[in-house]
Amino acid sequence: MSTQPRTLIRTLSYSALALLATLSLSACIQSQSLTAVDSQDPQLVEQALKRVNHSFKTSFMMGDWYYQGAQVVKGGINAYIQIPAKLDMELEYQRNYLRQSVCPSAAQQEFWQGMGPLSLSVHIYTFNKKFSVHAECTNPLA
Repeated sequence: MSTQPRTLIRTLSYSALALLATLSLSACIQSQSLTAVDSQDPQLVEQALKRVNHSFKTSFMMGDWYYQGAQVVKGGINAYIQIPAKLDMELEYQRNYLRQSVCPSAAQQEFWQGMGPLSLSVHIYTFNKKFSVHAECTNPLA
């Protein structure tokens, strides 16, 4: 057997092992995030998701910012807002702006009680959610 087929077989073997390791790690990560959500009361999660959707839909009915819905992610809720153009401020200022102006205020006690132990993050993006700027909202009851 020449060295070229051996090298090819060895390369294919390493590639297959790397692929299996990646798939195993991915499954492990997905399992962890599902476990975090599954450990919560499903009714609480569903009610909190409805509460977030209702709150943000009413806040973004007018103007150039469009509420695009929320998702349950890793034991928390991510709310997504599409904006027409990137904000002209540094990243940390954007995050502070989201916390102060977009996150539900501490005065919204009923909202925060309904969130229970779930965290809430607000994401803004222009065209793709993968490139969002986000900030975690502070629950005043936590």
